[in-house]
Order: sequence, then C-alpha cells, then structure tokens
Amino acid sequence: MKGYVNIRIGVLIFVVFFFSEAGLKAQAANVLRGRVTDSRNQPLAFCTVKVLQTEALFNTGSDGSFVIPVTKKMSEVNLELSYVGKQTLSKTIPAALFNQLHFFVLTDLSLRLDHVEVTGIRKGNVSNSSILFNREAIAQMQAFSLADVLNNLPGKTTVPPQLQNPQLITLRSEADGNHALTNSLGTAIIVDGIRQSNDANMQNRSLSIRGMSGSVINSRSDGSFDVPFSGPDLRDIPVNNIESIEVVSGVASAQYSELTSGAIIINRQAGKTNYQFNTRINEGSTEFSLSKGIGLGKKWGALNISLGYLNSNKDPRDKLKKFDRVNTALMWTYQIAKGLKNTLSVDYSTQLDDVLTDPDDDAELKTYSRRRNLSVSNRLLLSLPASFVRSATFSVSYSSGYQETYNQWLLNGPPKGLANKDTTGIYEGIFLPGAYLAEERIIGRPKTISANLSFSSLIKTGALLQNLSYGVNFSLSGNKGEGIVVNPERPRWISVNNQNERPFNYRLLKDLVNTGFYLQDNLVAKLKGRPLHIGLGLRYDIQNDFGNLQPRINARYQLSKQWELNMAYGISTKSPTMAHRYPAPTYLDIPLLNLYNGYADQSLFLVYTQKINTDNSNLKPARSTQFETGLRYNGSWGTASLFGYIKKDRNGFNSYSQFQPLRLPNYGYTVVPGQKISYYPTGDSSVFAAAGNYIITNGLSSDNYGAEFILQTNRVKPLMTRFTISAAFSWSKSDNSNDRRIIMADNSYIQQGGKAWYGVYYADVRENVSLISRIGSDTHIPALGFIISLSADIHWLRSAKTVPHGNEPIGYIDQYFQFHPIGKFDSANPEYGYLKLDPNVTIVDGRAVMSTEPVNLPFVYGNLNMRIAKEVNRQIRLTLNAYNVLNIRPEYYNTLTQTSVVYNSPLSLSAGLSIQF
Repeated sequence: MKGYVNIRIGVLIFVVFFFSEAGLKAQAANVLRGRVTDSRNQPLAFCTVKVLQTEALFNTGSDGSFVIPVTKKMSEVNLELSYVGKQTLSKTIPAALFNQLHFFVLTDLSLRLDHVEVTGIRKGNVSNSSILFNREAIAQMQAFSLADVLNNLPGKTTVPPQLQNPQLITLRSEADGNHALTNSLGTAIIVDGIRQSNDANMQNRSLSIRGMSGSVINSRSDGSFDVPFSGPDLRDIPVNNIESIEVVSGVASAQYSELTSGAIIINRQAGKTNYQFNTRINEGSTEFSLSKGIGLGKKWGALNISLGYLNSNKDPRDKLKKFDRVNTALMWTYQIAKGLKNTLSVDYSTQLDDVLTDPDDDAELKTYSRRRNLSVSNRLLLSLPASFVRSATFSVSYSSGYQETYNQWLLNGPPKGLANKDTTGIYEGIFLPGAYLAEERIIGRPKTISANLSFSSLIKTGALLQNLSYGVNFSLSGNKGEGIVVNPERPRWISVNNQNERPFNYRLLKDLVNTGFYLQDNLVAKLKGRPLHIGLGLRYDIQNDFGNLQPRINARYQLSKQWELNMAYGISTKSPTMAHRYPAPTYLDIPLLNLYNGYADQSLFLVYTQKINTDNSNLKPARSTQFETGLRYNGSWGTASLFGYIKKDRNGFNSYSQFQPLRLPNYGYTVVPGQKISYYPTGDSSVFAAAGNYIITNGLSSDNYGAEFILQTNRVKPLMTRFTISAAFSWSKSDNSNDRRIIMADNSYIQQGGKAWYGVYYADVRENVSLISRIGSDTHIPALGFIISLSADIHWLRSAKTVPHGNEPIGYIDQYFQFHPIGKFDSANPEYGYLKLDPNVTIVDGRAVMSTEPVNLPFVYGNLNMRIAKEVNRQIRLTLNAYNVLNIRPEYYNTLTQTSVVYNSPLSLSAGLSIQF
C-alpha cells in the first residue's frame, strides 16, 4: 500500500511539472510576494492567503513568505489572510505595487480588539449565499456540538444544547418524514477537504418489516440513537478545534460531490498556538477540552493536538439516560520542500448513548448505542506559482468504525409460535415460552476510503481572468460487521406484519464505489466598467452505476459601489447508502395452524415462509435542481442581503409498503392425547391478506420555495452596539410519487366486520410552511474586553397539512385481496367510510401517525436569548448563555387529540471558562 501511494505521488509530481513546462512556454506571468508575521514579528507558517477575485488559495512557508501569480493586466489583487487564533486581515494591492515585497501583521483574537465578529456573516466564498462562522463567532456561542452553531442560521431556532438524541441538519426545505432524512443525507459535511460519509451506516433492523423510520432500534423512554438513511449525527462533531464553518445552502462549486441540499465546510486549526483549555456546563451536561499547536521548527512544521470529553445526563437526579463523547485529534503540517506542503491528520472518537436499567422497573429495560471511529487522512499540496498548473492537491483518507446497538426487555406473556427457517416452504415452527429476557442487537463495522486529485491554473485572456480547477475523486463504502444478530431463543419481536427477524451478515455485502470528475472555471471580467464574477462548473459522477451530469453556475455583478446582483443555477446528486442498497431479505411468515395445548412438544405451529431477496441495484441517485437569485447591499451604515430560491428535489429515497395475496393450502389436524398433534392437507386453499413488506424506491419528490434576508448594521458608536435582523420564509410541497399508497385500516374496524381491510389513496401530498425571524444586538466594549449579545426568535407562521384530496381513498382492498374502486367517496358508507384519514395524520412508511401539534401555528410566539462574555488579561474568558431568558412558554390545547403542546424550552443556562497559557 505504501509503495502504491508513493507511485501515485510520483505520478502527480511528474504530471504537474510536465504541465509547468508547457505553461511556461504558453504564458508568461508575474508574481506578488509577501511575508506574514504576528504582532511580535515572528513569521507565521501555513497562514492561508486567499485571492478573493478568483477564490484561489495559497499558504505561507516556514518563514511566513508567500508567492501569488499575477498577470500584467490585473488592476489590483484583493487578499484575505487568515491564521489560527488570529484576526482575519483583508488587503487590496494595486498593480503599481505588485513588484514590491509586502508585509502583513496578524493580531491575536481578543475581545479587546476594536472589531469582533460574533455572528455568522454572508461571505460568498463557495457559493453566492454561503454564511461563514469564524473562530470568534464559534467561541461566543459556547457550542457543545456542531448542531449548536447551525441553530444560528436564518430559519433555525436557538435552543439549549440537545444531546440526548441525534441531531440532523436540513437546509432549504420544510418537508418532513423521509423527505427530511433525504435532505439530511444530501447535506455534505466536509472537514479539511474530506467528506464525512455516513454511507456505510447500517444500524437498522429489517427494513421490509417496519420501513425506514421504524427500522431503527428504539428505547421505550428515549427514542432512537442511530442515524442510518441520513447524514451524520451532529452531536458527534465537537467545535473546540474548529477555525471556521461555512454553510453552503445554495449552489456549490463543482468541486463538491455527493450533495443535494448543500454543504457544511469545516476548517480546523493548523499552526502554532498557545495551550487552550475550555470547559462549559449546561444543566446535566459538562464538557472539557484541551488543545495546543506545537511549533516543530522550520523543518518539521507544526503539530496540532486536541482532546475533548463530554458527559451529558438527561436527568442528573437518576442518571438513567446519558450521552458520552470522547474525541482526540492530531494534525501534523510540514513543508517537505519549497512549494510542497503535507498535512497528516489522525482522529479517534467514541460515543455512547446509554439508557440504563431502572432498578424499579420489573421489565428490565435497557438500551444502548455505542460507536467508535478511527480516521486517517493525508493531504499533499504542491504550489508552482510561475507555471500553467499553479497548484496540485492529492488527498486520501481512510475511516474505520465500530457500531453496536442493543435493546432488551423482560417479556411476560403466553407462549408464542415462531417461524425460524430462512428458506421458502411449509414447515413446523417452534414455540417459545412467554417469559424470557428478549434481546435485539445490531453490530456494524463501517469503513470508508476516499481519494481526491485536483489541479488549478490561472489564465489571462485579454480582459478575462480565469482560475481553472479540475480533478477527479473516488470513494468506497463498506461494512464488515456481524450485522443483525438474532438469538432464536430470545427474539425481541414475534410476527410483526407477519414477518420475523433473521440473522443478516453484513460481511457478505459488496462495497459501494462512486467516482466523479469535475471542471470549475472562476472567471472575472468587466461589464460596463464594473466587475463580473462567474463560476462555471461541470461535474460527472458515477453513483450506484448511474452516470449523472451536473452543470453549476454562480454569477455576481457589481451594479454600483453599494449594490451587487447574484444569480445561481445548479444540479447535484447524492448516491444511495448501503442501508438503502442492501436491506435484509424479506421473510413473509404465514401461520397455517397455531395449536398450543400447554406442552410445547405436543403442540403444533405450522407455518409457511416465503423468502424474498431484495435487489436495489436499480436505485437512482437522489437529484436536486436549484435556482437562486439575490441582492446584496454594502453601505456606510452596514450590509444587507436578500436571496430567493426555487429548489426541486427528485428521486428521494422512500420505503413503500407493497402487499401481495398469498394462496396457500389449508390443513386439518388430529389431536391424540399425550401425542404430538398431526396435520394433513384438506385439498383446498385460502387467500391470506396480511402479507406485505416495505421496499426502497426513488419515490420522493418535493418543490421548495423560500427567501432569506439578513441585515447587519455597523457599530453605533454612542451605544457601542451593532444590530442584526434576519428572516427566513420556506414553503415545501412534497409527495410520494409512487402511483398509490396502500394503508391498512384500523384493526378495530376489521374486527367489527368492515369489508375494507386496506385503503388505496392518491400519492401523499404535504404542504409545509414556516416564517421565522431573528432580531439581535451585540454590544461590545473593547476597553473592558466585554460583549453582551441579545437575540429574539419570532415564530410568525408554521403549517403542516395534507392536501385535502389525499385523505380520501380512491379504492379499497378486501380480505381476499380484491380491489374495489371508489367513484365518489361517501363517509357514511359502512363498507369503507372509516378509511378517510384525518388532516392531522401524517403517513410515515405507510402507517398513519396522529400529529399532536395543530395543522397551523395557533399564535405568534417568540423567545429571548442572551450571551455575555468577559475577557481577563487576554488569557481568560468567562461566558454565560441564557436560553429563553424570560421563560416564555405559551401553551396550546389540541381539542382533537386532547393533548397540550408547550412551545419553547424552559429557561436554561450555560456557563463557560476558557484559558490560554
């Protein structure tokens, strides 16, 4: 393996130098030289230097120097310099000064600086509408995980840390259910250039029995803790060593693959820093972290190490439910040779969701989900500022994990018959005693391998300046765990939807392989004397053996000194995961004779099993098409932006319930006292109706429309305060594009002799709407190192309803599986009138689930949050966060469900301490 990697690196360097010679002959170029130091005149190695016109990135060497290619026809260069623990510096260099050596000084981050950014800002780095959170903003939030930072996005709600259940992110969609899972799956989380894949997560039971949402193991008291079918759990990502977070909800660059909803781009700290100790507490949650950037000299670069531990108890009084997280990270950045930088990263983390056995609970309930993961990545960057290929990057990563989910319950009931063979046919099952400790367990060993090779070139053609980037990527996902582990003597569930769990070994599954190619051209031109920035991108991905062409474009035009017009259009795709691609086989278990006389060896459980091997090779990647337009204003009093979007999601992943009649022979039996019951075929047959299973389809689609507004003022000097207003409106219309939905009628109607056993409905159509705004202020007194932030979230509108025609059946299926069409629905008809669904009912994997919240938000409500930070001697920082500081908790009583809904979490306080030494 090591030799193979060396060969790849050698080929990379050869190709780059080949292009370099060709480029030098094809185009002459100049360079801009600079040197970056700190306030003590010490050079800053590995400082990031960004050219804003072309989005090109460069790094300083061990002596703090850098070289940037420029052309003779460039009028100026806009630079942005950033370094871990330092305040970002922006500088414009006119063409007349290109030949000079430029010096830049970066100052330490501190609340005593005159300007401190403590909220997310529109930056437009990767896309026109992206939002950037820098290090100071992240520190001010006192976040326990990435989820706490993302709650500050427009349209999200500020809430106390939620650490007891998985936290997922969805972008630019209000669609719920499996639509939300697909949206989360299509939100790529990219850390230091490596996508954090969840594609090998298979922590779910047989999908054919319960569908996607029901297949995850649940605890009775605290829900589920695993996240197959979606993106990663945000609780698993700490933020203590993160330097910046950029959220791309619009059209991303063609460089990024495997996304349909957007990207969250995370850059971690790299470079020499002081020791940084952080601790914070919120109710039953406590976190500690320690980080350090060690300078190893000019030859060996810098080594960044971080350690973190989090313990969260749902209720500190009994500690029955807890979440623990341990994370360690090591990043070694060093200069191999002039212009050749290497970064090696090693990360290890463990997480545990644990529901302990309550000593007062006779059922002996216990649930846990434990995970651990080791990832190693290496990124090699070659810079050649005076050649056609200005830079080349080769990165490779490997991740291996262990996942185990367990649930137990002491059952106490009558003996039950169990079908336990894994082949099709009629046979005698077994009887289980009614009292035993039931268990269910899933063991996964996911692995992910990825590699990326990319190049960039700077081309000047007349008045047109182009930064060209192009490359290829490869990813492999596999899972070699023991899979679904079933103890035949202690199954947790028996005959659910006429199915029973069987063992399913993940080691027999094939790996998923995806490859892609991209070309991105960021060009700058002049239109009527004003700059026009256009990003033209084209991707081609092969996902689950389907090829997908994805054009993407971002354009920005400077209308005037203050106003800027933005437009973007793009197509993106996301491949299915292993959980979608390889569900366990379906076993339909139909009891033919169930005769128990009190003695298992004399009783008879005759059963028919039909095994169905599922082939999901025809699953297409999920697909999203988005159009975005916006206006930006940058004036003397502040900045403002307004973006609107149309986003159409297609081919989303859904579990669809299909039913099929089974005609099976009838059997008679003979009882002889003291002997086993004998049986014989009667010669006739019957149709068994309760034979159905869930399959995965590309059945989901949604249309999403919305607008996002952000206004930020400059600091009002008499008040030492700046103000922020944001608002987000989102409307989604979603449906299951499978031709029909088949939903089983309530069993009470069937028991009363109702003719309709299953209702047949149009595709489920849902409309979800929300309007949320946030008003905030940041009062900063640099002389005191003090800042206080206030923010109020206002919920104006929220609606979730089913389009009326979707509630009435268009037909029904009787017990013999005969379909009966319904011309005009009559709710008074005793044969089928009970099949009309309530508007408050949500269909989840083919099951009707009653919503406890009203269809429409009954009133406007809000909350008020406060953050306070005080810095002492530039080394110690004390923080206090108060969520819902006025404890505003309006309540609504739902007369339909006779339940109460309380809005807003109760008052919650977080305190933090940060020390640099």
